[in-house]
Amino acid sequence: MPDDASEREVPRAGARASDPPAASGAGARPRRAWLVLAALLVLFSLLRLWKLELDPPGLVVPGYSGQAHFRDEAAKAHEARNYAKWQRWSLSEVDEYGFWRAQSPAWVWGEYLWFRSFGVGLLQARMFVVVQTIVALALLMWLAMIRHGLPAALATGLLLGLNWAYLVYSRLALMEGALICWLIVATVALSQLERQPRQAGRWSMLAAGAMLIACTIKQTGLLVVPAFSVALCLLGLRAAGVVAGLDDADAPWRARLMARLRQREARVTLVAVGTLGLALALLVFSPEYQQRLAFNAVHFTAAGDQSVLGRAAQTLARGFFSARLQRMFLLLAPWIMWLATLELVRVVVLALRDRRARKRGEPRPEPRGLLEGRADPIDLWMLAWAIFALLANLASPHRAIRFQLVMLPPAAWLAGAVIGRAWLHRWPSPSWRRVVRGSLVILALLGITLTAVRFVTWTRNAEASTAWIGDELRELIGEREAVVVGEFAAQAVFETDYRHFYVRPNQFNFTPEILYELGITHLVSEGEDDFVEELLQDAVPELLLGRRRLGYVGFRGRQLAVWELASPERRAEVEAWMAGEAEREELSRKAKRGRASKEQRAKASKRRRMERSEAQCLPEPLPEPEAVPMTKLPAPRLRGQPARGRPSAPSLPR
Repeated sequence: MPDDASEREVPRAGARASDPPAASGAGARPRRAWLVLAALLVLFSLLRLWKLELDPPGLVVPGYSGQAHFRDEAAKAHEARNYAKWQRWSLSEVDEYGFWRAQSPAWVWGEYLWFRSFGVGLLQARMFVVVQTIVALALLMWLAMIRHGLPAALATGLLLGLNWAYLVYSRLALMEGALICWLIVATVALSQLERQPRQAGRWSMLAAGAMLIACTIKQTGLLVVPAFSVALCLLGLRAAGVVAGLDDADAPWRARLMARLRQREARVTLVAVGTLGLALALLVFSPEYQQRLAFNAVHFTAAGDQSVLGRAAQTLARGFFSARLQRMFLLLAPWIMWLATLELVRVVVLALRDRRARKRGEPRPEPRGLLEGRADPIDLWMLAWAIFALLANLASPHRAIRFQLVMLPPAAWLAGAVIGRAWLHRWPSPSWRRVVRGSLVILALLGITLTAVRFVTWTRNAEASTAWIGDELRELIGEREAVVVGEFAAQAVFETDYRHFYVRPNQFNFTPEILYELGITHLVSEGEDDFVEELLQDAVPELLLGRRRLGYVGFRGRQLAVWELASPERRAEVEAWMAGEAEREELSRKAKRGRASKEQRAKASKRRRMERSEAQCLPEPLPEPEAVPMTKLPAPRLRGQPARGRPSAPSLPR
């Protein structure tokens, strides 16, 4: 077996002797180039460590919504915090928030080990991600240096390290920073597999292991596993051909494949791919993991009652013409996205030229102009990574920055390759070269200035409420055991020894039985807008009886009220007192109703008497006598005339 030095000199397949060292990655690098990269890495580290306790800006990039950058840090560390403090993943048998250990075991266990080593706190949680971010930037610049030269390494580092969205999120205790780190570790292993083919087993296993860790940090890693598996297999077959000295370009593809499969380098690579697939299969077939995967798929695509795949396809079809794509190219990472697209066009043109030459039986056309250089294997892998991440984000209706961060490293790599090629290109004249290089320097200075102004403005105006809120809460509650809930309670208790449970309507810990079993002692509430207090008012209003407000704590411009809930005995006393009050109020209401009824009856009786009295009185004024019509009397009868209708009586003699 040759030594390591001889292995490093194995040329990459497809590299030409005429290629410059910057493009092929061979040759010694000047020491000052590494010093420049080291200085740049120190700058990136200072930007992420300076005033690490500060709250992130409320609006990171215009046009993007979401509260994950100040709400999710404590949520992602919930189980690791529990295990580091109390050696239990869940602090109650009825707690339903076992959310991250099932789907992100590498993240939870890694953060737990970090807490055990350095303590539980906001700065410790953020440092866990910052360290991985610095490692990722260092590896990415080193990889660009050895494959494309110093200009590409500088451009890649500046484009990613100073991107405002990535800078803000890589200072926070969120999963995206760790996910990107391990994806880059897997990429470095792919590169080393291609550069040191005789050590294919070592680098194949490292690549597969890093990808497995990435997928078990955040399920977003699953999106690039198909492309990664293809890249790992192809690089393993290429390594087998290089080590065996196979020169079978004219042989049928099946013969070439079988010849390489007989080599140890190809077999160990396939074993690494199979191991990765088996580990992910065991994870995916777990019922609990499937439940989380289904939940995240519905959440990511906003499918609701629709099919996840149907909803994703529908959203993806509209995504190419949506405002999200415009924001990616104009707001999130304009230079990165446009230059990466330019590199994509270049790779497509090269592939079409080679394909046409093969169909015509002609030799591969010599590269010229800006099309110099063959497609680098790592460039192709980065291109696949960027395309898969872009399509996944276009299939989601969310405008959350954290979903789109996974696109930035491969896009920055491709953009850096374009800049490095333009910097090293043999332009027709020195004037052209000066113009191109001067333009690139001006653009770099503009980007650095813009990020510097944003950073200074933010650090001057920001506060550290997330770091202070725990001290304020401890002053109000005191040194005692407490169980605190509330919409922002996780941030409040993070650095304290108080216990916390997540309560969310219609998701977890929202039924009356569970709320009683959690043993809640304190509530941190924003008021009517706090959905936890609203849930308690609706589900268990009796739990809030007799509560006492201890004071207020500040969090991101909000004043959160801290309530101490009454003990069961105190609630019983309050309930008894309230029952007595209710009984007294009921008796008072009955007495009032009786008096009102008696008054109404008296009024009705008086009214009836007045009506009878009025009916018995003569009308006023009385009519005048002459105005009263007189009754007609019958006409007088004549004497001796008999009355009408009667027989006349006989007259008597005188």
